[in-house]
Amino acid sequence: MPLPLVYVHGFIGHLRFPQLLTGMDPARVLSPDLIGYGAYAGQRPPSIAEQVTHLDGLIRQAFGEQPVVLAGHSGGAPLCIRFAERWPDRVAGLISAEGNLAPSDAFLSSRLAPMGPAQIQAWLDRAQADPGVFLAPEHLRGDPVQLDRVREWLNHQSATAVHAMARALLVETVHPGYATAVSRVMAQTPTYLIQGELSSSALGVPTRLAAMAVETYVMPGVGHLMVLEDPEAFARIVASIVRALEAPVPRDFAIARD
Repeated sequence: MPLPLVYVHGFIGHLRFPQLLTGMDPARVLSPDLIGYGAYAGQRPPSIAEQVTHLDGLIRQAFGEQPVVLAGHSGGAPLCIRFAERWPDRVAGLISAEGNLAPSDAFLSSRLAPMGPAQIQAWLDRAQADPGVFLAPEHLRGDPVQLDRVREWLNHQSATAVHAMARALLVETVHPGYATAVSRVMAQTPTYLIQGELSSSALGVPTRLAAMAVETYVMPGVGHLMVLEDPEAFARIVASIVRALEAPVPRDFAIARD
């Protein structure tokens, strides 16, 4: 039976665009909302640890105890790391799509977290009125389809949720124990990295961590918002990784990575 895939979104939006299912069995893919988003938009996002517990419940409901592949984009990656740390036997593989594996990766969280509630609301209001405001830091003008996806993202949660999650991610990634957790998880769990060609130089994974990855994929012509810019190409990479993980794993995997 194919390994289930769980997409984990960052602090804005979701990962439920139909194109993200390209090459996969939709019944084996879960793209849940975190607390504070979508179906749970009425709740204030808690700590990362509590989000991981929430994620655990949804995964158990969908797939029981079966090992899954976790794919986290941006701020979703820390949740994947902490999940794999708590339940290593339930994670067959980890995919980090320009995930926050180091404090320097949380670039937008670090900018939004110190803001006050009124500032965050004003930022979100401007972005909702003109999605180009959200895309500008990515040097991306956006075609009509991409702009529609951005609008959908920006309306998927409140300013309060954005603020709370940005703060939670920043607290998590700057904690001294987080770097240790990332290294430990990557040493015991097959980890794949996906980067955008246009953002890899600015958001490159630390050399030490890149060396621990099974493989790094660089998507041509896209940046950090790869899941918005070209979700089909992104999904094809993810699907190929899942197929690779379904193949027998060498017995000396952990030894080879130490």
